[in-house]
Amino acid sequence: MSEPIYPKPAPYKKHFFWRLLKGLHSWFGLLSDVDFQIPIGSVKFLGLNLFLVNEPATVKRLMVDEVEQFPKHPYTLWILEPLIGRAIFSVNGPEWARQRRLVDQAFQVAQLRRVLPQMQGAVQAMVARLDATLAAAGAAPTETPNPVTVEIDEAMTLVTADVIVRTILSRPLEAAEAAGIFDAFARYQRRAGQALMLRLLRLPQDKLQAYLGRHARTIRQWIAAAIDARLADGAAPPADLLQALIDARDPDSGDRFSRDELLDQVCFLFLAGHETSASSLGMAVYLLSCYPEAQARLRAEVMELLDSQAGAPERSTAPAPDRPLTFDDLRQLPYAAAVFNETLRLYPPVSFFIRESQQDGDLVDRRCPMRSLVTISPWVIQRQEGQWPQPHAFNPERFLASAATSSSADSARDRQLARDVWLPFGLGPRKCPGAAFALQEALLVLAELVRRYDLLPAAGPQPDLVGRLTLRSRNGIRAKMRVL
Repeated sequence: MSEPIYPKPAPYKKHFFWRLLKGLHSWFGLLSDVDFQIPIGSVKFLGLNLFLVNEPATVKRLMVDEVEQFPKHPYTLWILEPLIGRAIFSVNGPEWARQRRLVDQAFQVAQLRRVLPQMQGAVQAMVARLDATLAAAGAAPTETPNPVTVEIDEAMTLVTADVIVRTILSRPLEAAEAAGIFDAFARYQRRAGQALMLRLLRLPQDKLQAYLGRHARTIRQWIAAAIDARLADGAAPPADLLQALIDARDPDSGDRFSRDELLDQVCFLFLAGHETSASSLGMAVYLLSCYPEAQARLRAEVMELLDSQAGAPERSTAPAPDRPLTFDDLRQLPYAAAVFNETLRLYPPVSFFIRESQQDGDLVDRRCPMRSLVTISPWVIQRQEGQWPQPHAFNPERFLASAATSSSADSARDRQLARDVWLPFGLGPRKCPGAAFALQEALLVLAELVRRYDLLPAAGPQPDLVGRLTLRSRNGIRAKMRVL
């Protein structure tokens, strides 16, 4: 398999309207093949100036150096407001700064080492579900177990949602209650992508938001019930992320989140915390099933670590100790981290960031009027032809520090690009505060999978990737699994 799957961009069409129609089904429909080759693209549509910025120096300027001159576009707020209200992701200025102070304080309480037991519990529940699925299909451990096709997209969505519910609410997520939440968010994803395209066509904002609100109601009511139960509970609260948000105090003003603000923040943290991780982990498992040499290297890294911790003088053919991976273990898995980072390069869960210019100015070689819509796309930048060597290839070695010993010019270039234009979590002050959380979760999930199962390609259609609020597959993600 030379290059993993991705939706090929269409040939360039001069009239943006036709691309907009394709964008109703997936935001990737807005892109053409030319967009992956140029430093900047621009078009004017119905009076709105649209820019796509790919040049690394200008991307850094927009997201790091001149953040206040290029805040989140109002479209970001209104398309997400029915779902997450005025949470930290979509607001700007002093409102964002106050929320960031409170959220950062809460995340300090929910430290990575402290939340690891919740992650481990969710991952062990995932393993139990997979074992039951394989056993029911006749793939229980034998000398030659049969591989079984597993819906990887569903498995990763459930485990990441379980992780975030355990972290926020101190309880596991039951599969029965999860189904309704996932269905509601899938509907919201589809409708939100269409709503943004229709908004560009000048359809009324209030009607589109009301339409989206109907699909968000199930999720917000479920989270509101959990918050109200906590606020009404007189017992000693658990030390989880919800309680950290309740207890957080703004060091500048001393105020705290109101009940409605808590609802907005928890809706955002739940949806961002599980949806983006599910997207990236689903594709990581898919890639490992397609690239057996990468899977074997990752498994060897995990098993050698476990064997060395067990005091074995060298790796044997016996199973590694059946113990959970620890906080310190996860920091000794460089190849696992490289696999996940390369997955995020090829398949960034949030594929488009949109900003609004606050004054007239220049971008690269174009005049950028005030109120222009400026797009930075990790999907495009991280596959930019002429920047990344073999941009569509799966090559985790790009992210290994050991590549520094290589004399290859491509290796040096990869390392520079990984610092400058690898932005699945964003860049600058608005970079996702949960990046380290997502990495720890991913390392734990991937390590536990490869130590227990052989991952193989599944027959049938390949994932049909669509870009909406997050990157997902329209027809799911499947792989075969076999107990080792």
